[in-house]
Amino acid sequence: MFNLTVLLFILVPLAELYVLIEVGGVIGALPTILLTVFTAVVGVALMRQQGVSTMQRAQASMAQGQPPAQEMMEGVLLFLGGLFLLIPGLMTDFLGFLLLIPPLRAVMARKVIEQRRTQYAQQRDGVFETEWTQKSEDGDQILHVRTLGRSEGRSGHDERVIDGEVTHESSDQSDASKDDRGRNR
Repeated sequence: MFNLTVLLFILVPLAELYVLIEVGGVIGALPTILLTVFTAVVGVALMRQQGVSTMQRAQASMAQGQPPAQEMMEGVLLFLGGLFLLIPGLMTDFLGFLLLIPPLRAVMARKVIEQRRTQYAQQRDGVFETEWTQKSEDGDQILHVRTLGRSEGRSGHDERVIDGEVTHESSDQSDASKDDRGRNR
């Protein structure tokens, strides 16, 4: 991994330099510099606009009680796209603009999420499951629900399920029934 990273930090700048020299030889030095600056400015403006849109979709998902995994991953890809656009060079600008195309970014985000879920499911053998629900104080609105599914292939593990419920009692309960740590006796 270290060798690959070092190789990328050497090869990418050299490739960028080569492309800039070749493009500069065809269209001239000043137009090449202006093109590089122009792509950075346009890219950052597009990134800001799409970032706001992604944030609004994430807030809408959370308002519906759903985790905004897709939107968060798209936000990460937007950040990478913006980073690529700020790095001087036409190759990284091209990669940055690819990450700014919403349908392509959405597909890439789904693929990354699926890959991470598969890796997580393979790694969590033997981990307990939990489910919890948090309701508003009036009890009408569910604020958050999360279920962690069972992993496959658990033969040999204890399959007992322990059910429990936690309730928050009102503060008007007498303090005499609590120990020195505030727990009920």
